[in-house]
Amino acid sequence: MSKKENVWNQLLFEKSRQGGFINKNLVILGRKCSGKRSLLDSLAEITKTHKNAIRQKGITPIVDYAFLNLIDLRDPDYNTNARLNVYILEEEGQKYLLPQILNHKNIKNTFVVIALDMQEPWTFMEDLDRWISVLQDMMADLRLSLNELEEMKANVMQYMSQMDGGQVHEGLLKTNLGIPLMVMVNKSDILERDDKGKDWDQKAEIIQFCLRQFCVNYGATLLFTSVKQKINIKVMYEYVLHRLYNMPFETSQHKNLSDFESLFIPLGQDDINIIKSTFTKLANSVIKYEESVPVVQLKKNQVKEELTVEDDQEFFTKLKEKSSQAPATRPILPIQRSVEQQPAQQQPPPPTTEQQPVSARGSQQSKELREFYDKILTGRNDSQIDQIQQAHQQLQDRMKQRTVTEVQTTTTAARLAPLFNQQDQQKLQRILPKK
Repeated sequence: MSKKENVWNQLLFEKSRQGGFINKNLVILGRKCSGKRSLLDSLAEITKTHKNAIRQKGITPIVDYAFLNLIDLRDPDYNTNARLNVYILEEEGQKYLLPQILNHKNIKNTFVVIALDMQEPWTFMEDLDRWISVLQDMMADLRLSLNELEEMKANVMQYMSQMDGGQVHEGLLKTNLGIPLMVMVNKSDILERDDKGKDWDQKAEIIQFCLRQFCVNYGATLLFTSVKQKINIKVMYEYVLHRLYNMPFETSQHKNLSDFESLFIPLGQDDINIIKSTFTKLANSVIKYEESVPVVQLKKNQVKEELTVEDDQEFFTKLKEKSSQAPATRPILPIQRSVEQQPAQQQPPPPTTEQQPVSARGSQQSKELREFYDKILTGRNDSQIDQIQQAHQQLQDRMKQRTVTEVQTTTTAARLAPLFNQQDQQKLQRILPKK
């Protein structure tokens, strides 16, 4: 773009700035897990948009809606009082919802992005063909008048002529949809990994060759991005605003035709002759993309294990079961200690009411623990909790009757009351010394 044209665009932008900004639209098309929402998260940071705003649902229950604050990155303190509406489609069947989003008026203020996933490059051409078909059907469903459609196509042609200085490029814009279009390849940082497989360099050339041919034919900008490495995130945002609001954009400063992982080729900066001269061998051969870039299965060490988090209620239920199954502590050791510490001819003092056996204190702690788990489990009302507490109380009373030591005084010597059942008495006889 010449200096004269830059000045002209600057004047157009200042005029639109004086007249105020209006809300415009960004439509992102791409299969699931292709990096669309991660990109929006990064754009939210750039535009100072609250991240909750990019997780909202739109005017339909199926199409995802988000918005980004409209900010001129050269003057971020300037308040435009406008936003960029973002609509995300992941399935071809959602194309019937597009008329609810776009109409013959706002389609003129819409930028379309087709998102591709560099982790699955064998899907590129299939996805591009599918989404181009969706866009063609959308334009037909809008029922634009012939004059409106020709005006939109003329705007695309005019922008392209400004970018290439009015030169005629071979094969450029064979199919003009009349809307600004971008092919965005996400996760380009994968290209820097060492485990891409054999013959990757050759496959990388084929991928770039086919993508550039497609973009030239449909008048699309080609951009590689990486959220992880922060590659071309700001460039993407600035270019979208440049196309929608005529904001100044230094194409010569940002374009990149050499570095594959940060490739950026704006509309008007590429044509068939440039592509042929860059890829001489590929230009003279017949390429079948699906055969040249086949599906690659991930290695076992590359597949991330899926981490599952156990539900809270299931966790507490299992914890309660383990607590109830734990063996109860028998008061054998405290009794044995008390007997051994007493002289043979001395009567043990009777326990006072203030003293509480060790086993009783342990039972009280167990009771409080079980009541805690009962209250946090769902599906328990107050009456049910009362019933559980009553049952626990009965259990504790029964345990006290078995564990509390009662000392009965006789005229000759002290003896223990038969508080244990026959089985426990046999165990105690084996442990305690005979008198």
